[in-house]
Amino acid sequence: MDLPPQVQNLIDAVSALPGVAGCFCTPQPLDEIDVDMLSLPGDFGSLPQAALIRTQGGRGDEVLIQTEVIFDRSPGAWLSLEFLAWWVRDWGRSGREIQMRPMALPPQGYEIQLGRTLKFFIEYFVIETENDYGDTLKVVQEMADSIAENFQSYQECFENPAEFTGDIESI
Repeated sequence: MDLPPQVQNLIDAVSALPGVAGCFCTPQPLDEIDVDMLSLPGDFGSLPQAALIRTQGGRGDEVLIQTEVIFDRSPGAWLSLEFLAWWVRDWGRSGREIQMRPMALPPQGYEIQLGRTLKFFIEYFVIETENDYGDTLKVVQEMADSIAENFQSYQECFENPAEFTGDIESI
């Protein structure tokens, strides 16, 4: 299935970070999501429960841009996770409705799952003013451009990262 170019650009920008094993992006309308749906299995389990509980479900014309990021277990992945956590915080501080959160399955289903289901969601909440997803795709492109530009700007930091010294007081 062909993705809109803006969505593919965001996937490519995130996938270019070291240690990213997989990246997926799905816009999802939230205006028909009711709080009672959050306890249902399947796709509803991946929704941002706390945010939706706070607003008593999706707001009118609200679309969730949910970018799923799966990391390998390399040192580069740790750097990319820290970079994306900073990037999301920076965007949030500028007034954008964005968050990053972890998600994992139970430690054991039919078999042991602990150690292989951790992933992270970058979630941006958009109020869509048209029926063509134009506002959503504009934000997706802005995210892609910003991640790519910041990764380029901070390339030296990835190549020569600070060492963790155990001094948690300075973090």
